Parts: sequence; C-alpha cells; structure tokens
Amino acid sequence: MAAFMIVGAVAIFGQDPCEDVAGKAALDDKFRTNYGSKGITERKAAVDAGKQYIEKYGSCADSKDFVDYLKSYLPGMEKKIKDDEEKTRFNALLTRFDAGMKAKNWDEVYAAGKQILAEKPDDFRQVELVLGSIGLDETAKTPRVTKWNEDTLKYAKLSIQDLEANKTFKTYGVSIKDGADFVYKNKDDALGWMNYTIGYIYFFDKNNKKEGLSYLYKSSQLNSDTKTNPIVFQSIGSYYFDEVRRLALEVDALAKLQDPKDTEEVAKQKVDVIKAKVAMVNGTAEAAIDAYARAYKLADPTPKGKVYKDSLYKTLQDLYNVRFGKTEGLDAWIANTTAKPMPNPSNPVVPISDPEPTAPATTSTTPPATVKPVPPTAIKPVAPATTKPVTVTKPQAVVKKPVKKKRTT
Repeated sequence: MAAFMIVGAVAIFGQDPCEDVAGKAALDDKFRTNYGSKGITERKAAVDAGKQYIEKYGSCADSKDFVDYLKSYLPGMEKKIKDDEEKTRFNALLTRFDAGMKAKNWDEVYAAGKQILAEKPDDFRQVELVLGSIGLDETAKTPRVTKWNEDTLKYAKLSIQDLEANKTFKTYGVSIKDGADFVYKNKDDALGWMNYTIGYIYFFDKNNKKEGLSYLYKSSQLNSDTKTNPIVFQSIGSYYFDEVRRLALEVDALAKLQDPKDTEEVAKQKVDVIKAKVAMVNGTAEAAIDAYARAYKLADPTPKGKVYKDSLYKTLQDLYNVRFGKTEGLDAWIANTTAKPMPNPSNPVVPISDPEPTAPATTSTTPPATVKPVPPTAIKPVAPATTKPVTVTKPQAVVKKPVKKKRTT
C-alpha cells in the first residue's frame, strides 16, 4: 500500500502542465472573449486570464507565440485600463461640479471645484473664476449670505494672479444651461469683476473698507463692465465719508481743549493743530465728493433708478455743504470733477487749507471761523449695502455677460 501511494503521488506531481489542454483553452477563451470589450471589468478579466496563462504555460513550446503576444500586449492594456479608470473618476468629478452649478449648490461646487483645480489646474483654470465669483452675489442678497466668502476671496485673488501672468484660460468662466452663469467677456472683464468682488466683500462683509479700496479702484480702471458700475464709486465715497466723520469728531475734540486761560503761545499751537485737522477734513470731503459724483453720474437716470440717484445727490449736497458751507455750485463741481481721471484712493489724501478770511486784528485765542468744528452728524451717507440700483443700460454684448442684475448690487 505504501509503495502504491508513492507511485501515485509521483504520477500526480509529475504531470506536465503543458499537457493541460483544457486549462489552456479555458484561459485562452477567457482572454479572447474579454480583451476587446469597452468595459473596464471585462478588460480586467482578460488581463487576469492572460497573466495566469503566462504563469502556468509560459514555458510550453506550443504556447510560445501566444505567451510572447501576451507579454507584449498586457502592459499596454493595463495602462489603458488605468487611464480609463482615472478618466472615469475625473469625469464623475466634473459631473458633480456641473450638477452643483445647475442646482446652485455652492457647497458641492466648491468641493468639486477645489479638487478639479488641485488635480488639473492648467486644464480647468476657468473653474477659478467660478469659485472667485460666488460670494459676490451671495453677499449682495437680502439677507446677506457670507459663508463662502473666504473661498471666494482666495480664488478671486488666484484668478487675478493667473490672469495678470497671462496663463491660459480656455474660457473666462463656466455657464450651465438652466443653472448658474459665471462667464466674463474677456480677460479685462474677468479682471474687473474679480477686483470688484474682492473689494465688495471687504467693504460689505469684512467691514474693512481700507483693504478693499485698491481693488475697487482697479476695477474702475479696467476695460470691464465694472468701470461703469456706480457701486464701485459709491463704495469708495463711503470710505471717505467715514473718514470725514472721524476727522470731524477729532476737530470737535480738539476745539473743546481750548481754554481762555491758555497763553498766547499755547492758544496758537492749539489753533494750528485744529487748522491742520480741518485741512484734512477739507481734502477728505473733496475726495468723497469726487467719488460720489462719479457714482451719481453713472447711476440709472430712468424712473426705476430715481430713488438711488436722488439719494446719491442728497449725500453730495451734504458733503458739499460741509466742505464749502453752501450747496450752490454743486452741479458745476460734479461736471468738472467727473471730466477728469479719478485720483487713486490708495494715495494719501492731500490736505486743503482755505485762505484766512480778512478780518480786523484780534487778540482772541478762539479759532477763526475757518476751523469751526464740523458737526459729525451733519451728513448721512447712502447705504451701499442695502441700496440696489438698476444697471446702467448698455448695448447688448455679443458675448454673454455675467448675471448683471445681481452684480450691480
């Protein structure tokens, strides 16, 4: 019995795999059935069958041609499968982005968009413009929605950086049928809106007008729809308006420090300080009038825009009265100032000292009339964040614009 078992084992373990006709045929058939399929699962089955065939029958003389074929063919086939899997995965990501745009589901748009840009920034740079746009419309809503503004600022700044570096944008934004539409006409238009978006968010969400000034100003200097948007100039004017009120309070505080008991020298020093501060009030007031004048000129002149335009004019009257003590001459001032290039608000305000009035000599230490404190409550600004003017009528553009009704708020 022991001898019989030994002989049987030798027979089993000594069987030549090259004689396994059925095994060869099964793997051969599995490979040939699946290798030409478009399905990834089927092609993976073909690769698996091919590898098994090489492993089991690679040394068989009668299988040499097929084995050589498999050895040369399978690496390319595996690479193609891997590429197709990656393409399928990335297409699913693009589909997720498009679905988010269609539903205006900004969480989905940002989640998919960030991943798209992380993986293929050069191929899908237009997505930057979408992610750099969303916060503008949402911040302009009533009630305001600001949850995406940090991301909006990040990608708007990235878009500006890439646009100014002349990087390739296949399109200037993305538009989805029956969904969201963030498309800009050209490079300058995109630059204008990215700068405007950053400035607007700094002004009306972050309460950091000083940081937003340069962005709003730049948006007014580019060949973009933003250069004719009155909100750009009204916002800049509101910054100067706040400064006028702040400086007026300082003048008021300085005036209260005057004392009839002051020596002539001390009294003069106090008056000089007040005069210098009033000169800053004057210069800042003129900068505010300049900006509001441009907003007023661009505001919708039709009955639809009357309330907004009238509110701008009222603010101009108040500022002009603070600066010049009258309202006569305002219209001429508006016409004259808007005919000139706008001063860059990033530059320091130039103080303006009015000539001293001619008056009899006096020994009084009271400040002259030219340094009379400006009542801080004498003027009230237009509320940019809540006023929504109608867009200035423009010729129909050949290329589709962004959503203008929202973007003028």
